[in-house]
Amino acid sequence: MLVALVFLAACVSTSLSTRPSDREWNALMTDYTWIENLRKAQPAPAPPASRKQMIEAALENHRKLEPMYVAFMDKLKAYHDRAGDPRAAAVLAREKVIMGDEYMNLLSRYDKALEFYRAAAQLDPSDAEVQKRITLAEERRYVSMSAFAAVKSGMKEDEVRKLVGLPREDWIKQVVQNSRVYSVWIYPKADGGASAIYFDNGVVYHTNWNAATPAPPAR
Repeated sequence: MLVALVFLAACVSTSLSTRPSDREWNALMTDYTWIENLRKAQPAPAPPASRKQMIEAALENHRKLEPMYVAFMDKLKAYHDRAGDPRAAAVLAREKVIMGDEYMNLLSRYDKALEFYRAAAQLDPSDAEVQKRITLAEERRYVSMSAFAAVKSGMKEDEVRKLVGLPREDWIKQVVQNSRVYSVWIYPKADGGASAIYFDNGVVYHTNWNAATPAPPAR
């Protein structure tokens, strides 16, 4: 019985190709098409949705897809690691770009976005779009003086977003007083300090390039 089990295990292990296989790839793509259709079928928040609503909707959609998605990605990675199929590398890279885009465009967590983009570049070095995203994320990690200087009193939030982007959700502070909404958007600087833009009912009334000074060096 033991000999039979060892022989069966050997047969199973040798049945998995260590070279690209169209049969395995087609089966994976059938699963991937199903994942893509599920992803496209998820509800999107109706405009004009707030950023908070958009984040909550994205998290809920991820939660619903997670069991199927994780199982597929595990199979795809196992196939790629075993067979070295460049088609699998391209799909793995695409998925990392999708995650990176969410971190950059929705959450404004540029360091995390860079992790995904750089992983995608390792998988598919020929993809020029990935390199562009890496450059953009690196530029957005810290607010530039020239972009910040272009923000003027009287600008609306959308105008500011186009110039310097949105800060992380937890770097937006808001308070309501006498039916007016006062908010501040905080941006990290390359020197370790931070800048701030202040809004009154969605309109800029003050900016401060040196809102927070860099932390002193550790002794």
